[in-house]
Amino acid sequence: MLFSRSTWTKLASTALPSALSCAALLAGCADPEGRYDDFQARDTAIREAQAGGDGGGGGGGSCTPEVGTPDGDFLFSLSAYLNPQAPILFLTRLTTEPSDGGLSFSMSFQALESADRTTPTGEPVDVGPYEVSADGQFTAELPTIVVPGNANPFSGSELEATITLTGALCAPADFVCGDVTGSLARPLALDLKGSTFAMERITDPGSYPAPVINCDRDPARPLP
Repeated sequence: MLFSRSTWTKLASTALPSALSCAALLAGCADPEGRYDDFQARDTAIREAQAGGDGGGGGGGSCTPEVGTPDGDFLFSLSAYLNPQAPILFLTRLTTEPSDGGLSFSMSFQALESADRTTPTGEPVDVGPYEVSADGQFTAELPTIVVPGNANPFSGSELEATITLTGALCAPADFVCGDVTGSLARPLALDLKGSTFAMERITDPGSYPAPVINCDRDPARPLP
């Protein structure tokens, strides 16, 4: 299990009030289906964000980094579409290895308390390896994950979900982002299509970067 049993219940509890609000005020809520229909356009944005000015790589051909060069610690933001500016945060260790002449990567997730976005909570969970294509694209199907309640910025309840990350890993891979699909199982059933993730490299262990929530680098809501 990926995030701890407390963390994913929080996401669900947070999602519940928003889901009920959407049911009551349908016209005012975002349409996840509509947002997901522009996947091709957002896929282009992912490549530009990671292979362009921020991520290096540039030009045509392969943008895949050399094995070992992207390895390190990242601040990982998981933003549910119902309340994207209040992401669940993780300290994430990325490691790469050669795979069939290409590259694969694994990740270790450690949930962070939502109160300060720096204090570890729950048990770390390892996932991977996942293959990276020559143009940097990857699809990472994660196992069922449980997130501790104190990492849930919405309701503080434990969350359980099964998700897939779709994005790109381009040199120098200081910023990785993409789309999140899957479903929430607890505390309620919810389709997570239209959600996003973003990973920013941590260069100073004593000062994490300000969390962003998507490939446009939109900022997370500041702490109170």
